[in-house]
Amino acid sequence: MTSEIKKKSYSLSTKLLHWLIAGHMIGLIVSGWWIVDLSFYSSWYYYAPSLHKSFGAVVFLIGLLLLLNKFRKRPPTLAGHTNLEKLASKFAHFLLFASVLTIPISGYIFTTFTGQNVSIFNTFNIPAVFVTSEKIRDLAIEFHIYASYGIAGVVFVHAGGALKHHFLDKDRTLRRMLW
Repeated sequence: MTSEIKKKSYSLSTKLLHWLIAGHMIGLIVSGWWIVDLSFYSSWYYYAPSLHKSFGAVVFLIGLLLLLNKFRKRPPTLAGHTNLEKLASKFAHFLLFASVLTIPISGYIFTTFTGQNVSIFNTFNIPAVFVTSEKIRDLAIEFHIYASYGIAGVVFVHAGGALKHHFLDKDRTLRRMLW
């Protein structure tokens, strides 16, 4: 047997990137819901969106690293999944990867539509590359909101699927992503 066939877990780099992005995405989903309800008079009114943008940039960067890692390292094989489970897994992972790239880009577009840079943790700026119209800004906002709600559902289903495999099917699906 080759080492690829024997492989039972993801690489350490994949596990680290997966859990970093998972924690950040959950934090961004929760903070996004919180931010939209902030009052102009809240002490968090300006600070919370700034943190949200900074962590969104971190998710984008981690997402790129995870995507590069995905093409560099083959995932472990795991027998026993139905064709429907394999299809659902591929579709969910596609949506998750797409979201960590497109949702931050949409946030960047509507944040920089007037030419204003994006400050990252008040240490450096991501420059505004192009100025867009209000129509493009509004589309980016709509996409950002609806894609965020949608990916929250995918995250929930993804985690639920891993727990189902662990507790009901009693297979290695979840364990191969744990330390």
